[in-house]
Amino acid sequence: MSSQKFTLRELQNYTGERKGERILLGLNGKVYDVSTGASFYGPGNGYSVFAGRDSTVGLARGSLLRSEMPGPGDAPTTMDKLSETEQKAALSWETRLKQKYPVVGVLVKESPEKEDQEEDQDEEPESS
Repeated sequence: MSSQKFTLRELQNYTGERKGERILLGLNGKVYDVSTGASFYGPGNGYSVFAGRDSTVGLARGSLLRSEMPGPGDAPTTMDKLSETEQKAALSWETRLKQKYPVVGVLVKESPEKEDQEEDQDEEPESS
């Protein structure tokens, strides 16, 4: 497995919306390159909601609602946040994805320094 690390903010750049762009999906802390499954995960297709996201909760619950998945700046989902039934479903999805797609990295929490820097950039400079 590759040791490339992705925050959820970085992962959101891999949705396949730009020509030639990879489609990545996060699940159970791993990042899969699902580009060969563009007919499922690519823009406008049935599972496109999972592209560029930590899809653990959505897949575990069988939900296509983005509101159920963590967004940029959030911490990746950990299995302890899921019910026992949801954990089993997430592991079942992981087994399926591992059979079809390569793992290209891992999900990591965004560093506090990066969050602080982005907040600073959002603030208006004080004028004297």
